[in-house]
Amino acid sequence: MDRDTAVRMAREAIKAKNKQLVDAVLRMKAERERESAPEKPISELPVIAVTCSTGWECYAVVEELTKTRKFRVRALYRTPGTQAAERLETLLEKTESDHPGLLTVHPGVDMTSEEKLTEAFKGVDGVVLYLTANEAKAGKITNHGNDPVGGRIAFMKQVSASLAALKANPSVRQVITLVFPPDKVTGIADDTTEIPWWMQQRLLFSDFLRAQDINVTCIHRPAYYYAMHRVDYTNTKQERGDTAMSKTTIREDNLSGINDPDKVINWVDVRDVGKWAGTCFEYPEVFLNESFSIASCAMTGHEAVETAQRTNKHGTTFKYKQFPLPLMKILSIFTSEVVYPLRYSQWYGKNGNAYDFASNEDLADLEKIHPRWTFEKKLRDWGIDEIRPGKK
Repeated sequence: MDRDTAVRMAREAIKAKNKQLVDAVLRMKAERERESAPEKPISELPVIAVTCSTGWECYAVVEELTKTRKFRVRALYRTPGTQAAERLETLLEKTESDHPGLLTVHPGVDMTSEEKLTEAFKGVDGVVLYLTANEAKAGKITNHGNDPVGGRIAFMKQVSASLAALKANPSVRQVITLVFPPDKVTGIADDTTEIPWWMQQRLLFSDFLRAQDINVTCIHRPAYYYAMHRVDYTNTKQERGDTAMSKTTIREDNLSGINDPDKVINWVDVRDVGKWAGTCFEYPEVFLNESFSIASCAMTGHEAVETAQRTNKHGTTFKYKQFPLPLMKILSIFTSEVVYPLRYSQWYGKNGNAYDFASNEDLADLEKIHPRWTFEKKLRDWGIDEIRPGKK
């Protein structure tokens, strides 16, 4: 089978499954609204533990779960005293002032420690389990995928510790995993790019846990966050690394990317991940042991530029600037920061796996539950709409 046929068939199956899940949620939501059950006090709300909660994605999950006021959230993380930990403490302070007891924070939780995780999961109803092949110290990533042997060992240590902790806490009825788009081509299509080892690890572990009688909801979300467009707008000190690539900004006549400008890429805002995690916990009857796919938008580099120019209030022009793939290959020899984006662009691009949604129209069913955090919204949030043209 050729690659395009395999990808098209997989995409159609993904959209059909999403429609089935969304329709089930809408039916159940209507039934619950008719019953109009009284609101529970905070002390009676189910408890959700979120691992790695100082990270971009899992912090957003914590924040969005607390906004629902339907769960008590236990935010787990490893290293206190970092800038990311301070952000979590600020959220705790705000939440405590408005809804005491809704959020608690728990530092010192090492994802490779069975003992720490077992204690952290005590009395918990659900867990957001984020495992990664990266290694990091105090928020700085030290292994970007260059070490497949050591990386696999590090990853499986997390899997083993998490499994033991979940087995030791039968109160946990549902686990949510956050992983890449599903593999549509390996072993199916001809002449496909080899799947990077860390993506394969992430894609396999949800089914591994299910085989051990753990109830898992797997959320497949894009590999690319909006934050890759404009890291320094979210936090000027929270950057992915030390090179200029990690500090890429959107400015007049510049909107950077690593993929071909006409290649459709799926992007996600971490807030959308958090919202869907809340929906999965709210409707376990629908999502238990299911996998489904989300995205915030599907767009090419040219469409991103058009959106930036349309959103801008002052007629400022933007141009797509692609980082050359050959240069990325050379740089990957000297810096591990380039390895992840390089492998992403190869795996999801030509002769690879492609993405789950071919257009924004493919996301219509998801919007019946949550309005998407579109690229336009993100640009306004960053202030790109206020960039004025310089003197030329």
